[in-house]
Amino acid sequence: MIRGAAAPRSSEVHDMPSLRKTKPAASPRKREGARKPRKPQARKSTDRSLRRAASSAPRLLPEMERRTRNRRAVLPPASQVKPVTPLIMWRVYKHPKDHPGEYVARKFVITEDSYGPSNDSISSRSLRDVRNLLRNLYGGLIQLKRPTDDEPNIVEVWL
Repeated sequence: MIRGAAAPRSSEVHDMPSLRKTKPAASPRKREGARKPRKPQARKSTDRSLRRAASSAPRLLPEMERRTRNRRAVLPPASQVKPVTPLIMWRVYKHPKDHPGEYVARKFVITEDSYGPSNDSISSRSLRDVRNLLRNLYGGLIQLKRPTDDEPNIVEVWL
C-alpha cells in the first residue's frame, strides 16, 4: 500500500477466485456409501531389496570366519539335564517261530543311546485280543500299519 493513499473500500476490493469448488454438505447416509471399495493391488516383495543387499554385502575377514567356524554349543552339565523318557514301541508279530499259531506283541524301548527289545510281551491266538490288551493296559498308544519294507510276519506297530 502506498502512503498517503486512501484505503480501498470493501466494495472496490476484488477477491481472488478460490481454486476449490465448495460442495454442498452430504447427508450422513450418503457419506457412508460414498466411498468405493479399493481394488486389491499386488504388493512388491519386501525381501527383494534384502536379496540384492545380501549379495553386495561385504564378507567377513578370514580371521573372523575362522573364529565363527570353530564355535561349539555349550551344553549344561549332565547333572542339570532332565532325564529323557524313553519311547516305547510294541511290535505285533503273526505266528513267530518261538510262538507258532499265536499273535505276539513285543515291547521295544528306544532311548538316545540304545534301541532294543525288553522282556515284556503279550501273546494270544487272536489278534483282536492282543489289540484290546494293548489299548486297555497302555492307554495313549497309537496303532500304525506295517510298512512294506518291514519283516513279513510283522502285522502292526504301536507307539
